[in-house]
Amino acid sequence: MTKKDLFDGLNYIDDQIIEEAQPTGESAGYSDEIYVKNHETHHGGKEDKNRKKHKKFARAAKALATVAAVLVVAVLGTEVVRLNNRIDELETKTANVISQNNAQNNVYAGIKSGAKLGDYESASDYGKLYDVAKKAEASIRNTASGDLLETADATGIMSDASSTNKQESAANTEYSTTNVMTEGVDESDVVKTDGKYIYMVEEGQISITDISKGKPGEETLFRPDFEVPSDTVEELYISDGKMLIISNHAGDKDETICYSYDIADPTKPVLIGKARQDGFYNTSRKIGNTVYVFSDTYIKTSDMNKNVALQEDNLEKWVPQVNGKVISYDCFYIGENTYSGTVISSFDVDKPDKTIDAKCIMNNSGEVYVSSNAMYLYHSDWSASRELTKISKISFEDGVMKTGETTSVNGYLNDKFAINEQGGYLYVLPTSNTGSQPVNSLHVLDKDMNEVGVINEIARGESIYAARFVGKYVYFITYRQTDPFFVADISNPTAPKLLGELEVSGFSEYLHMWDDTHVLGIGYGDSQQSKIKLTMFDVSDPTKPVEVNQKLIDSSESWSNEFVYNYKAILADPEKNMIGFTANDYYLYSYDSENGFSLLEQQALTYKNTEGYRGIYKDNDFYVAGNGEIKHFKLAE
Repeated sequence: MTKKDLFDGLNYIDDQIIEEAQPTGESAGYSDEIYVKNHETHHGGKEDKNRKKHKKFARAAKALATVAAVLVVAVLGTEVVRLNNRIDELETKTANVISQNNAQNNVYAGIKSGAKLGDYESASDYGKLYDVAKKAEASIRNTASGDLLETADATGIMSDASSTNKQESAANTEYSTTNVMTEGVDESDVVKTDGKYIYMVEEGQISITDISKGKPGEETLFRPDFEVPSDTVEELYISDGKMLIISNHAGDKDETICYSYDIADPTKPVLIGKARQDGFYNTSRKIGNTVYVFSDTYIKTSDMNKNVALQEDNLEKWVPQVNGKVISYDCFYIGENTYSGTVISSFDVDKPDKTIDAKCIMNNSGEVYVSSNAMYLYHSDWSASRELTKISKISFEDGVMKTGETTSVNGYLNDKFAINEQGGYLYVLPTSNTGSQPVNSLHVLDKDMNEVGVINEIARGESIYAARFVGKYVYFITYRQTDPFFVADISNPTAPKLLGELEVSGFSEYLHMWDDTHVLGIGYGDSQQSKIKLTMFDVSDPTKPVEVNQKLIDSSESWSNEFVYNYKAILADPEKNMIGFTANDYYLYSYDSENGFSLLEQQALTYKNTEGYRGIYKDNDFYVAGNGEIKHFKLAE
């Protein structure tokens, strides 16, 4: 027996360990694109076939390794140390295989996807995930207070434009819905209506008020089936006779729990089921019956060494879970120096306990933009010693997620509407601080996240405050000195160009396409933010935009206006001719070219400088709902 023969034999063992670690046939869960590892233990306490096979193989591998060691001593002598190290390596690998296969009953493997998400790589095993998290924790301790880790639990075309959609019930009742970023992609909120009832988040419970007869009628206070009374209700969805309540549970591990109810009788909701995932609730989207939930989580390994952490019974202590199962290691996409990230899960509102897919992107968390067929996760990245926005693309269909590419652009996104997908391209409007002055740019990325078009050096000295992509144009406002309103042509993605600009006083925080030739702006008239400003821009000639009307509203006593940072707090409905928002009181305006902005109603609110109020209409009835109260008035015929 030669040295080569022995090493070939040990390498064969190594190959067999790897081969045996891969599920095969039906047990692997492969069915075209779908990959689900869900090995159930047979009744009567018997181990499943995979476990038996791995234990049997482990014993054989160890025995063969031992025999090889004896032969090594007898034949080669001088190679003992080297070969013993190789045997130790194989035994460790075998133990890893056994641990990971024994844990399969408690692992949610998700949908088979790419091995990469741009420069994020899929973890090769839980050990790799542990190593990356451990390294990031050490780096953080070297640069910040050690208390950070201990207190982290408590910290937590027109169709592409946002729209306050109008819906009609079976009885042809018109009612408003939530102002969303992407038409056809619903978003959760603190107040919803189905045209018959108003559903409102109210201190850990849901207030359900009958509005079928116009004036608010009987109210039902409903508390979800919380496992822990201190859990909080964040937002909800209402559609097709279902209510989905999203809550946060704070504890040793933050958890987002979604409760799905049948509301055929809204006064008596019936629980359908629950979906849960680790991490503090960030945001969610709903397309048809499919819900996508995003939560911010982190991997805390500081109290366990690696050998202990990788034991089957300990995985759930540090690996994020969905519906009670740890996410499979190959559904984690990891970068350098990060122990926090975004958990994404999808489920059908009718079957919330049946996870469709799950991923965890270790990207230090951040913001989310969702189009009709892809989600983009983006966050600030300082790894290159300059400010970048890192953007990762994950496409989806019916809950199944497919990882794509990742890219970076200079600067940061100052407005949620500064990113938009249409026609297969992603458009991004970042502001970067180069030298002593900010400067802006427009980037166009193709489906593979490659830059195919760009406009640099836009409005040096200014920062983008609001943007709106509509069809072949993008409109945006900058603020600092001259406060211009810009129009850019994006009809040719490879050659975007600025068309026109207009200097205005004040600045807009939100832009909304009012009709084919007018853009509505809502913001402030001065830098002190003492006056809210409504603006109407005429963009019939995009090379020469004109401010045709404006309205200033005293807001000197209002120090917190939710419309500034939450577009869902705005009602902008051109068809009903309504513009509504809260600034201490609730204001409802209409607009016409002759009279400009006209006040329809000003409703005093009980709680000043408080977020959570929403304006809702149903036919000619209008409601201001939020914080446990509902104001009602009739609209003019």
